[in-house]
Amino acid sequence: MSSTKAFTFLPLGAIIQKFVVNGKNIVQGFPSAELYKQYNAPYFGETIGRIANRVSKAKINDLNGKSYQLPVNNGPNSLHGGNLGWGKREFEGPSTVDRDGKEATFFKYISKDGEEGYPGTVEVRVWYVQAREEVDGAQQEVLYIEYEAELVGDEVEETAINMTNHR
Repeated sequence: MSSTKAFTFLPLGAIIQKFVVNGKNIVQGFPSAELYKQYNAPYFGETIGRIANRVSKAKINDLNGKSYQLPVNNGPNSLHGGNLGWGKREFEGPSTVDRDGKEATFFKYISKDGEEGYPGTVEVRVWYVQAREEVDGAQQEVLYIEYEAELVGDEVEETAINMTNHR
């Protein structure tokens, strides 16, 4: 792996803040975590969850034998995990770890039962693995993202998760 880091991450939302190519940052975003907190309605670089995209009428029906009301933040719907989805939360990290024999940047977050209306306590894990690879005969910086979400609480039997990164 190259000793030069092409990527910069923030604990807030495990955000991808920079991806430098030929000396230029190609990721949209802000220069500080404070600005992300103030202005990040576009969700630049955030880890989106518990549910990416929209939940119709901001309600999960018939999960664990009941319904769950979520925050309404997109017309009549709930968008990207609610008002304070995972992209607005402080993750533990970054830390450098081994992931399948490669150096990775690791973040972790505990989402408590009832956070933004979602059932169950969930541990979220995010790994970013930087690599230099040959693509069509040229060396390029590549970023791999791996996610895990584990229901760790005993409050419910199941929960809803659909996470992604908002680049």
